[in-house]
Amino acid sequence: MEVETKVELTIEEFNVISDVFSQAITGELIGMSNFASLAETIDDPHEKMEAVEHANSERMHAEGFMAFAKKKELNININLNGEYWKNVRQQFLQYAQKKDFIACLIIQEVILESFAISMYTDVGNAIGGEAKKLFLSIADEEKEHLEHSSDILRAELEKDYNAFINKFEEVHFNCMTILAEFTATTDLRGHCGVCNGDCMKGALHHIGLNIINMRGNALALYAKALDNIGIPGEKSIVWIAQLPA
Repeated sequence: MEVETKVELTIEEFNVISDVFSQAITGELIGMSNFASLAETIDDPHEKMEAVEHANSERMHAEGFMAFAKKKELNININLNGEYWKNVRQQFLQYAQKKDFIACLIIQEVILESFAISMYTDVGNAIGGEAKKLFLSIADEEKEHLEHSSDILRAELEKDYNAFINKFEEVHFNCMTILAEFTATTDLRGHCGVCNGDCMKGALHHIGLNIINMRGNALALYAKALDNIGIPGEKSIVWIAQLPA
């Protein structure tokens, strides 16, 4: 099933694809805002410029999704104050205001990017066509952000293992809990504020997807990211298992 023109889609496909793009655009704009805030936590000029560059990268991703949505006449709803996205942003800002660069990095470049990479890959492969190329190319760029953060976080873990593990655990439960609620089979916080009608999770089967598999893939990639950073599996498995389902 390929998104070629609006009229070739069933109304169910059109609605769920519109919601998918609405979530992707909103998420990229949150990421752009987060990277811009992250720059304020950094003293090193090169890392500061890197954060600004990443903010611009997220902006371009949002513009890419928006241009595609406009071309295909999708029904887009962008809401940075939606229940889940707003709370993710608030968690990030709490750490940014304390100039906690490492916590901000964990939220934006590990937690959010793990979900983006995994879900963009699943969506792209399901939709096909021009949309597939767009989603998969953006997923590849998000992988670079994840890899960039992993190098920094591994070094931080080596400096003070216990302090790093404690910080990561705190950030995990503060932020990943929100994404776990977001991707549960039912909306644990109510409507997300981005989907146009009812939650799109119940309609994903119209494009060959389901939220259980998508969530599982995202958490598997997140677990792999934690392993790559050096967090022991006996800790990360317990952290993930304790998330709301």
